[in-house]
Amino acid sequence: MKNEDGFHFLEYPAASGKPDALVIFLHGYGNHPEMFKDFPAHIQEAYPNADVLLVRGPVPLNASQAHKDEFGVGHVDDLYSWYKTSKKAGDGLELALSHLFNRVPVVDDLNAFADAQLEKRGLKDDGLVLYGFSLGGAMVVQMATHRDEKCAAVVAHSSPVFPIIKPKSKPDTMLLMGDGDDYFYTTPRKIEKPQTRFKKVFDRAVSGISVHFNSSVRRLKRAGLPTTGVLVKNLGHNINAESFDTSVNFLAERLKNRP
Repeated sequence: MKNEDGFHFLEYPAASGKPDALVIFLHGYGNHPEMFKDFPAHIQEAYPNADVLLVRGPVPLNASQAHKDEFGVGHVDDLYSWYKTSKKAGDGLELALSHLFNRVPVVDDLNAFADAQLEKRGLKDDGLVLYGFSLGGAMVVQMATHRDEKCAAVVAHSSPVFPIIKPKSKPDTMLLMGDGDDYFYTTPRKIEKPQTRFKKVFDRAVSGISVHFNSSVRRLKRAGLPTTGVLVKNLGHNINAESFDTSVNFLAERLKNRP
């Protein structure tokens, strides 16, 4: 795993050695890039001349060996998140406000990382794709709308979208979710399910905001982002072949048809 410009990441270079695009993938809460290591080959099959980076969150969670084994990555050092969570009410309020006002601190660090990686490849924002799963999807939407220039595409898979305040740029965006997602539900409903610490803190922090699929799509459109919303049948809070193929076709099309 490489460590450059403030983040650890797995790098999958384009076969040509001279990429004309860069795809940055952000994982969800309590995940690790190794969980998604099969993705780059499929992305590069659809768009061969892209470098793909699977970026690791900066906050280790001290995950148990059993938890890592459950995700099929028992060999990794830990599982990670993009920021710390706490059970303290004040910290929950701070988390909620940072999302509400698009000011999650790590977003600026991630954009600095993206800028540095683009510069190393001689690329501009029109060659950049930001792809995130779950919490990583919320991060890429904030990254994209904070950037001065419009990137080629944004994919938020199984992700919440929070209010977008004065977006600097409005890239083509796809929001995908499974109709059986029991984390960020497709419609408002109550599901009795054991909760992780993050889910409890998250629910308390944003209890006054709907992060369901329809609300998130409306939020993107109200902010002026060209938005494609996709519901995948019989999909829970994960990525399957259908949802991934749909998202990859979307990003490859935007890269192929850029001006």
